[in-house]
Amino acid sequence: MQKLTITIENLSDIENAHLVRFEGDFDGYAKENLVDIQKYVDESTPNAILVFDFNKLNYLNSYAIGHLVAWHNHLARLGGKIIMVGTNKNVEDIFAILGIGALFKIYPDMDTAVKALKEEGK
Repeated sequence: MQKLTITIENLSDIENAHLVRFEGDFDGYAKENLVDIQKYVDESTPNAILVFDFNKLNYLNSYAIGHLVAWHNHLARLGGKIIMVGTNKNVEDIFAILGIGALFKIYPDMDTAVKALKEEGK
């Protein structure tokens, strides 16, 4: 098991967007590491965009899924969204099984995600 670390940085190319990098295992033991992202979501402005980089995410469980869905719902009420990059096959399978795959746009890499966001005019 690898402790989860999360870093948040501005995406300078996209207005009101932040990149959130996840590294390690996203499970119930990660609770103390979610403070910054929870604060960002709670204080988010309309049309906020979070890009979750899962390239170094090893694992996620129902605890993580609950947070992802709650964060999505909060941002969606404000016209915002969460997109994901670098998800592995296991994560995508979990999303499909739970029927939540449609909640999140998933891109293979950051370049593709940024290009799509720019084309959307965000």
